[in-house]
Amino acid sequence: MASAVWGSAPWWGPPPPAPARPLTDIDFCSGAQLQELTQLIQELGVQASWSDGPKTGPDLLQAKDFVFSLLSLVHRRDPRFPPQAELLLLRGGIREGSVDLGTSPVGPYARGPHYDAGFTLLVPVFSLDVIGQELQTDVEPCYAWVCLPEMMHGTSVRKAWQDCLGPPVPVGRDSIHRSESEKSPKDQQSSMDQPHGYVAEPELYVFLEKSPTNVLGPELPLQDVTDLGLPELLKKLNGDVTKAALNSPVPQPSEAPEAWPTLCAAKVAAWFFAVLAEVAESLIPVPGAPRLVHAARQAGFTTILLATPGPPRRLLLFDLIPVVSVAGWPEGARSHSWAGPLVSESSSFYLVPRGDTERPCASGWQLCFARQELALKAHIPSPLLQAHAAAQALLRPLVAGTRAAAPYLLRTLLYWACERLPALYLARPENAGACFLGLLDELGRVLEAGTLPHYFLSGRKLWAGDGAAALLVALARLRGDPAQALCATVEEAKAARKGGGLAGVGGGAH
Repeated sequence: MASAVWGSAPWWGPPPPAPARPLTDIDFCSGAQLQELTQLIQELGVQASWSDGPKTGPDLLQAKDFVFSLLSLVHRRDPRFPPQAELLLLRGGIREGSVDLGTSPVGPYARGPHYDAGFTLLVPVFSLDVIGQELQTDVEPCYAWVCLPEMMHGTSVRKAWQDCLGPPVPVGRDSIHRSESEKSPKDQQSSMDQPHGYVAEPELYVFLEKSPTNVLGPELPLQDVTDLGLPELLKKLNGDVTKAALNSPVPQPSEAPEAWPTLCAAKVAAWFFAVLAEVAESLIPVPGAPRLVHAARQAGFTTILLATPGPPRRLLLFDLIPVVSVAGWPEGARSHSWAGPLVSESSSFYLVPRGDTERPCASGWQLCFARQELALKAHIPSPLLQAHAAAQALLRPLVAGTRAAAPYLLRTLLYWACERLPALYLARPENAGACFLGLLDELGRVLEAGTLPHYFLSGRKLWAGDGAAALLVALARLRGDPAQALCATVEEAKAARKGGGLAGVGGGAH
């Protein structure tokens, strides 16, 4: 018996995407046909290897092991670094909006000419088991201080972190308290039972595991030999770092909590790079293993470039961020009904160094919800993710070398779109072009307004930064002919693919 068909597809399969109607499905602003935009987005996904989701290849696994081993050597050099830290590896670097660092300078790196694929690694260097007097917040968006008492868990934390202490919290700040309504006993148990090991997500991936202490082997021998592609740069930056790590006066233990010294985010970032640079200068290259060719300190994080053994030889960029992990959930945090209950929503969050370290309050930290964002992304429909990846690809050259926060703002617009629009609309493949234009238009409005409501903290805002006006002009020019911009991006992806590409990594960042 012949099977019934829906058009040319078998009846048991999904119906094919409905073709755009040429006389109605046209972008009023540019005149581009939505069907053409959708096809270009799909083609870009094929060429950039993110259309079917990321795949983990041997190059990435080798690079991940190399970085973890490097951090193990950092612990040997400075015992303050946790020997068993839980590391969160995110697809995409800071320049692709992986984490909100505000409008911090991110270095002169551009994907394509300088590296092939980027990643962000959150490295906990300090932990708060509960939310209490140790954590203070400001009325500014996502801004907090870590106040250190004399003793924590029977250990003198002030003595251990003396070179990273800052002044007490300015007067008039509010405390962040744990919201018991947001943390049930089941949530508390789930925070203790986080998976350790490699976790693969359908649309993006994360390495969530303990940093190994016994995987050094022959790959990273620790000897007094300098072998880096840019050793002079490392030595220069290392010298600047050690000069910046000034000691702060330590109050007496009898003083009130508001007089406790703070763990200075800028000094922690400087310390992290300094000890990492010392270890990096001691490495000896091993044939067949990744090679560290560059390391530099940015405002609140460290950027390293690893050369894969190949062939073909490619460069992987890792942004390493020293963070403070906080157990609990801050009061006033929003729930996300469109995604359903999130297992990790009430378990923990992070504090990351603020990028604007030239400000007087450089000791402050910024709240980061990377775990929650990872859980949310798993619920975002694929066509919307593809539209975001295409918009991000067009945005990338516009923000290269600037301090604009546009990449993370664009990522946040994904979550607001899921709350505002029907899931069935976002999930239809033929609507990818319309979603792409919608994200560009929304980003333009955010840049014009200068702010975007924070997705996790009610009443808080994300700032577009000083470069928003110039970026808005460039974005308007791109928005005038999105089809041409997509065509150019597709051709660039084809050229990169013919050049070899990075096996198993893919170019887009969902």
